[in-house]
Amino acid sequence: MIAVSFDTLDEARHHLEELDVNRGLVLFAAAAAVRELSRHAPSRAVLCSTKGEYTPQGYRSGVITGFEYEAGIAEIVGILHPPVLSASTLEIAYRKVRGNPNAFLMLLCDGTGGMEEMLLSSLYFMDPQFKVIGGSAADDERGETFLYIGTRRVRNLGIYFNMPARTALVKENIYVPSGKTLLVTEADVFGRRVYSFNGRPAAGEYARVLGVPEKELAEHFLSSPLGKRYEDDLIIASPKAVHPDGSVTFYSQIMSSTYVELLSSADPLAVLEETLGGSPFKPSFVLNINCTLRDQLFTRDGLWGAFDEKMLGFCGNTTGFISYGEQYYTKHANQTMILLLVE
Repeated sequence: MIAVSFDTLDEARHHLEELDVNRGLVLFAAAAAVRELSRHAPSRAVLCSTKGEYTPQGYRSGVITGFEYEAGIAEIVGILHPPVLSASTLEIAYRKVRGNPNAFLMLLCDGTGGMEEMLLSSLYFMDPQFKVIGGSAADDERGETFLYIGTRRVRNLGIYFNMPARTALVKENIYVPSGKTLLVTEADVFGRRVYSFNGRPAAGEYARVLGVPEKELAEHFLSSPLGKRYEDDLIIASPKAVHPDGSVTFYSQIMSSTYVELLSSADPLAVLEETLGGSPFKPSFVLNINCTLRDQLFTRDGLWGAFDEKMLGFCGNTTGFISYGEQYYTKHANQTMILLLVE
């Protein structure tokens, strides 16, 4: 796999038009660029709209990036709405690679539809340990995301990669438990909306436990999201908005009658050193998916330069994008970084 990056639409368009028949290509770019490039994309090219791009030169915005691969190792599947309608097609593709421990599924999802958990549940036929990495496509500020397989626009898509080299998935949280928990006592799981914690209006109780005035709660969302515990794993659920009735909507589903943990931020650069230091091997390629809320935090605190130095020192053949949510195995997360490593 080879990372690519283009500064202009003309460069990316020329690359698409001249793409070797034996090569596949995945490109990440802003919505307007994706729409334009889709008119020139062959069927073995995938395009995804993003909130920012990660390139072999580091984090950038307003460019086109992605990666090339040998077309014969991948199978691209468009996913219908609702996703369960494509379960049989996905299963047929999965059967071809399930015996390969290096294989993985890359999911690209509509980031405005709130359907990620439904999509993941439609993969019921897959072994829970089969590698799944994904990101939710970002919109163009008008609530519309863009995903294409060649010139064909799709709502969601998956690519099964039958990799010959060793692969690994890494998930990074830059948040740690604060020791405080909240019991979800009323929630609309499909609407991703919590009405009450501990039997009290959600916003007021969230603010009380956090120790801030309720009217200032939204200002603390970036630094104090919530965590959902799955055995020994912690999946971040990021708050999105406070509503006049005191309810809070999130970027992922939260179930009633479950506990969530109040999180606090750690040192992002120290966490990154630990993440990269724990890699099982030296990669030749890295796919890097970062949440848009991490981007907001890193931009606010001026961290991207130092992040790039460490990440590209780890592997210069790196690409990725800023997403509206991350898929890691069978879970949908927020405020997270997911890495695919290829030896």
